[in-house]
Amino acid sequence: MSFAPDGVTDKVKSFIETTFGGQYEIYDVVMRSVSKRLMLQVFIDKPEGINIADCERVSRSLSCWLDEEDLIHRQYYLEVSSPGVERVLKREVDFQRMVGKLVKWTMRSSEEGSKHKVFNARLQEYYPDRVVVLTEKGTREVLLSEIEEARAVLEFPRKVQG
Repeated sequence: MSFAPDGVTDKVKSFIETTFGGQYEIYDVVMRSVSKRLMLQVFIDKPEGINIADCERVSRSLSCWLDEEDLIHRQYYLEVSSPGVERVLKREVDFQRMVGKLVKWTMRSSEEGSKHKVFNARLQEYYPDRVVVLTEKGTREVLLSEIEEARAVLEFPRKVQG
C-alpha cells in the first residue's frame, strides 16, 4: 500500500539528482507507514559508499526543500540512509559492483505453494538477462527472471594461521 501523495517520490529523486549534481545515486525512495507514523525513507549510494555526513547533508537539504514545497500534507518522519552492506541487488550497478563477491540468491518457486530455493554463491559475471554464479558444485548460469531476490552477503576476511 502506497502512502505517498502523487509524484512525491519522483519529485524527491529529481530534487536530489538536481541539487547534488550526481554526487549521490538514488537507490530507493519509499513512503510507508511504520507504527502508525508516516515515514519517508530515502536510500542514497555512491561507489565508495555512504557515510553519516552524506546522509546528514542530503537530509538537511531535503528537509528544507520538503518544507518549502509542502508536498506532504500530514506529519511525517524523514530518514536518509545507505541501503546497507547486505542490500538487495535492485539496479544493474548493484549487480556489477558485486561481481566476484558472495551473494545470497532466492529463486522463484516453480510451483505454487512450494518453498523458494535459497543458496549462497559468488557472482562471477553479470549480463542484463542473466548471471553466472560459482556454487559449491561449480559454475551455474541463472536467468534474472528466475531470481526472486539477490542480496549481498557480508564476508569477513579469513584469519591467517601463523
